[in-house]
This record gives sequence, structure tokens and C-alpha cells, in this order.
Amino acid sequence: MGNGFRTSLLFGWWNTSLAPLAKYRSNEAEKAFAMDIIQRLMNGYEVDCLALGEITADLLQDCLSASGLTDYSAFDCTAISGRLRFDVGVIFRTSRLKILDQSTITSAYGDSAIKIAQRLTVELPKGERPLYLFVVHWPSRLWCPENGAKRNSLGICLRMAVESVLVSAERPPPVVILGDFNDDPFNASLAGHLLATRDRSKAQTSASYFYNPFWRFLGESDPHKPRIACDSICGTYLQQHGGDETRWRTFDQIIVSSGLLTSDEWQLNEQDTTIVRIPELIEAVKSKQQRFDHLPVVARIEM
Repeated sequence: MGNGFRTSLLFGWWNTSLAPLAKYRSNEAEKAFAMDIIQRLMNGYEVDCLALGEITADLLQDCLSASGLTDYSAFDCTAISGRLRFDVGVIFRTSRLKILDQSTITSAYGDSAIKIAQRLTVELPKGERPLYLFVVHWPSRLWCPENGAKRNSLGICLRMAVESVLVSAERPPPVVILGDFNDDPFNASLAGHLLATRDRSKAQTSASYFYNPFWRFLGESDPHKPRIACDSICGTYLQQHGGDETRWRTFDQIIVSSGLLTSDEWQLNEQDTTIVRIPELIEAVKSKQQRFDHLPVVARIEM
């Protein structure tokens, strides 16, 4: 991936399925399989910053050790805020990136609270301005129904959190929002409230919009050909049971601010922004005997 001639950074996200709600529920074989996938993302794909979901602090350190790379460090975001438990963490290449600070973003909702994101301020190589990374793992639709008021609040609150860093800077900094939203790109929380558009020209001409390149991954990845077997996918998450109109969802996405389409510094390389298709993981996701149900996603920015 990448053209090899420019300075670039590859950001990635994978919901590991190892520790839902930050509680480890996997066996050793499942853990070993997940560690192998992470090692391949770091070594094979050379991801510079990999955010992981459904992880614990101990598992995050195990992931770092399993990668066998001394050039990486782990940043634990598995915070507890009141009764909320965040289950995300980040592994990043220390020779290229530096995490300057972190904040946990939550919002009150009635008598309870909801998890919005973990915000990281990231120092980039050759960059005068930091990048703001928002790592998201929104609640399952079992607990937060599609198009419900609480789910709309997630998009509204994330929008407010991102706007707070955009308006506080003299020049709007680059922003990357990634994670498992448990919503598709067309759902109101993302398309309506976050204003994450599929229209690149609209995002390029108005800083009010974010650009979501994962709109393009809503359909089948490979075309059907008569009498030829095709191991296609049509999303990042496979729902094994139910799904009236489809079992596949594009819940895992990487969204960028308008400036990453127009800046004279860092810009999105959309050709290297995709779902990572690791055959063994695809097989595991499609299997009803495996706990894994998400595929990784990556996005490259370069200058």
C-alpha cells in the first residue's frame, strides 16, 4: 500500500471481539488468533496507528508484545467514567507519532450517561499542527436502537466534541474519527448529525462537512460472474442471525475532516483507504463457530 515516495501515515481500526465492555471473554486460541491478526496489521500492512476495540488494558499490552516490534507503544484508553467502561486502546509507532494528551468524552442522557469517544491529540512528523484522533465504540443496537433518540444524541455530541477542537484553533487542525459506530454511513447519527457526507466535493468546499470514504463499501466488494465462485464481502460486520434486509453492515469506518481533502499539508489518500481483507479473518467472520464478527479498516494520510 502507498506509493513509497511521500511521507505518509496509515491509521487503522479493528474491533477485536475479545473483551466486550472491557471484560475478557475469549479463550486462549481466540486470543492467539487475534494477536496474529494484529501482528499482521502492524508488520505486513505497516499500520502506524492502530486503534483496537473490545480490549482490556492487559490485552493491549499483550498485543504490543505479540507484535514483536520495539518501535511501537501502547496507549490505554480503557477508562472508567462513572458506570461507563471504555474498551478501546491504541498501538502507535513511536518514531513517527507522539500522543500529547487524551480526554474521555461522555454525555448525560436522562438519568444515565453515554460514551461518545476518546480524544487523542497526536503530534505528526513534519507537521506544525497536531492531529486530533477520535476513537469511537458506540453501543450495540441491542441497547441503543437504530434511529432512536439516544443514538441520535451520540452523533450530536460527537459533532459538538469535534467542533470544540476545530473552533479553538487559529487554523482548523486535521481530524480523524474512527471506530465501530454500530451505525451505517447513511444512518442519521453520522450522515445527519455528524454531517459525514459521501459527497467529496461538498466536503472540499465546506468545512462544516466531514468526508466519509466508507460510503463506497456498502455494496458487494466483487461483482457477480455467472458460474464462478466469488468470496465477496459487503461490509465490515457480519450479523450471524437476523438482519431483515442484509446481514452485512458497514459499522467500522474512518471519517476525516474537510481539511484532509484540501490542506497544503496532510491529505487523505483514498486509494489506500479500505477494508483489510485477510482471508483467515474473513473465514472466521463468516463462520458461526467463531466469535469474530468485524473486519479491520485502514486509511492513509500523506503530505
